[in-house]
Amino acid sequence: MDKILIGKRLRRQREKFGLTREKFSEKVDISPQFLAELENGKKGMSAETIYKICSVFPISADYLLFGKETISNESSPVLDILSSLTEPQKNMLEELLITFQGIVSK
Repeated sequence: MDKILIGKRLRRQREKFGLTREKFSEKVDISPQFLAELENGKKGMSAETIYKICSVFPISADYLLFGKETISNESSPVLDILSSLTEPQKNMLEELLITFQGIVSK
């Protein structure tokens, strides 16, 4: 895990939201000093800190940790439906999609 790259991605996201370290850290409930150390790659993040950041801001953990871009945070009818499903419903939908994919790919 490259703490320097993770820190750069975190800083890029904070700046994208137009927030100072003080404002960002206040929203995430960490100290501005700790945020500075994260952004400069001097410290790593615990799962709890990643959770806090990703819960408060539309930032994916995949992006922070691995630099992987995910589906846009913009709303769409499909994403709205998916977000409203329960876990059992999501599992059923996944099975349905696998079956559908098998039929259309023949």
